[in-house]
Amino acid sequence: MIERHKEIAKYISQKVVNEKNYSPIEEHFADNYVYHGLGGMTAQTPKGFMEAIKGFHLAIPDLQSEIIDIVGEGDLLVLRFNFKGTHNGEFLGFPASGAKLKFEGIIMRRFVNGKVAEDWDYFDFPTVVSQIQSA
Repeated sequence: MIERHKEIAKYISQKVVNEKNYSPIEEHFADNYVYHGLGGMTAQTPKGFMEAIKGFHLAIPDLQSEIIDIVGEGDLLVLRFNFKGTHNGEFLGFPASGAKLKFEGIIMRRFVNGKVAEDWDYFDFPTVVSQIQSA
């Protein structure tokens, strides 16, 4: 099952983050999905998560992610990413700066019955702020 979860995670990252195709959220997220993000940001449904990702895409229209590592055990995966993109819209309270962003992040993802049920998302916020402020 871990290998199937890894395939789903890779598919979601490629389609949703890199290609802005949000249909995998409806397909692979549980109805009672919960998202835990930076600074207390939460979403209580797949639709809420989709709106959060769309917000990232508005702020960083060329956002791209690359999975560096995936580790799994039981119903949990931990994914380590590299992200890059251009800060062209309001992001976490910062107005568009034109900064070229490059940062790492980690998501811990819990599956239930083959669907994504919960995510805990962390990224290198100090690096992002430094890059925005240096632009």
